[in-house]
Amino acid sequence: MGLFKYFREQRRLNTVKDHPIPDADWNAVITTLSIFSSLSQNDLSRLRNLSTVFLFEKRFLPLQGTVLDSRTKTKIAAEACLPILGLDLDWYSDWKTIIVVPDAYEITRSEMDSSGVIHEYQDELSGEVLHLGPIVLSLTDVERSGLGDGYNVVIHEAAHKIDGKDGDFDGCPPLPEELSYEDWRKAFSEAYERSRNRRVAKRKRHSPRIDEYAEFSPDEFFAVCVESFFETPVILRSDFPSVYALLVRFFKQDSFERLSR
Repeated sequence: MGLFKYFREQRRLNTVKDHPIPDADWNAVITTLSIFSSLSQNDLSRLRNLSTVFLFEKRFLPLQGTVLDSRTKTKIAAEACLPILGLDLDWYSDWKTIIVVPDAYEITRSEMDSSGVIHEYQDELSGEVLHLGPIVLSLTDVERSGLGDGYNVVIHEAAHKIDGKDGDFDGCPPLPEELSYEDWRKAFSEAYERSRNRRVAKRKRHSPRIDEYAEFSPDEFFAVCVESFFETPVILRSDFPSVYALLVRFFKQDSFERLSR
């Protein structure tokens, strides 16, 4: 371990000791959200430590009259840290600010068709990753997340941050040595194409059950799969077993196996 990393780890250990999450906030979050119900006591202890440091190192910026209490911040921190439970906080080291707005909002998108004509349209977002680093979350959608129904705006945006850690939002994060980029791209590309062709799959009664927003682009497919991995692992494992197996190895967690303990 390098000297800089050593001092950073010592600082984080001190943060856990000196700035603990209040028991009332932590217990309220952990006991009311089903995505945490299968975690072991060791997992919960590590998650709490990661969440504590996350809260200390990140800046929350409520806009448009949004009111954030400590319990909501704890909820965001715990959900954001669940994907890195088997990794570490360095995956989130290149951003600091979490902007929270009251509700979903519209943005104008541009898209070029096959003839080279650019079309503009309005898209409603519950969150996004901004180019300069911060993430934006809708408070309404934060409140809807974590219920085990496949929807989680916090995990979705955290997945984009993980994906873009190498500078490219392409559905393939920087991989550890034991994972093959070729295997990753093959599995995700095939699954993405199947998701995009779900209308054909519906006629064959083999339609993917993950959110249709996965069809938008490869990076959105990755983010939706990560949502499903932690929210509805039974569905992801059934619909896209190769993708599920790669996410188990990447995140160093098996969310489906946890359910059967």
